[in-house]
Amino acid sequence: MTKESVLRRWSFVICRKERRTMRCFGLTSDRHRCETEAQTPTPFCAEHQALTQDEPPAVSTHAHPWTRLVQHLRPTNHRVPDDARFAVPRWLDKSPTPQVIERLLNDASCTTRWSAAFVLRKRRDPIAIEPLWHVLQNDPVSLVRQQAAVALGKIGTPAVLGPLIEALWHDRDAAVRQACAIALGNLGYRVAASDLADVLTRENAVFVRWDCALALGQIGDGAVERVLAARAESDPSEVVRRACREALEEIRRRVVR
Repeated sequence: MTKESVLRRWSFVICRKERRTMRCFGLTSDRHRCETEAQTPTPFCAEHQALTQDEPPAVSTHAHPWTRLVQHLRPTNHRVPDDARFAVPRWLDKSPTPQVIERLLNDASCTTRWSAAFVLRKRRDPIAIEPLWHVLQNDPVSLVRQQAAVALGKIGTPAVLGPLIEALWHDRDAAVRQACAIALGNLGYRVAASDLADVLTRENAVFVRWDCALALGQIGDGAVERVLAARAESDPSEVVRRACREALEEIRRRVVR
């Protein structure tokens, strides 16, 4: 057996094992990851199985956003542009994805873990969602968590919404929360609008609020106009007030079209 075939087989075994033991990709009402094991072949537990439906029943616009998720998720990916360049170690860039994931999760060097997240960001492989989520929850270095958030956003499938929204609410570092807001805006899924609006009203960091407002303009959900209008008047930062006004203008332009 060749080295390449061994690596392909190793990758298959890892993927299959992760699907068997993966926790649900849904979120609880307090925006933490569901503790229940997912039921294959979906990434959701029995309670969140409705999130896999392509044509869900109508749900009230006032329902919890993770109930409304069934109205907006589709199997297509959002191809978010990415022109970033960084000279990662050649051996890492040339490694098979399972080996890159191993470095991301276990390497003692935060520089190597950051570089591994960057490599996965460029590959956009959905197999990396679970380990990137683990890093976003657990890595002690904020720069590594930030790069994991960016990588999740570039993968572009609906499955990345859980880790990004959870970290937007709970990560202790403002730069990580900002990266999550930017990623959610670029992805454009309307289900994220309610969480972005809620964080806009409670966040202390100016540039996180700013990026939440910009993201809401990108998503274009008219349901958050009231929140944006209030923050356009009351936010203590002029840059945030201006971003809220611009987001409102963008949403209203879409309605006119």
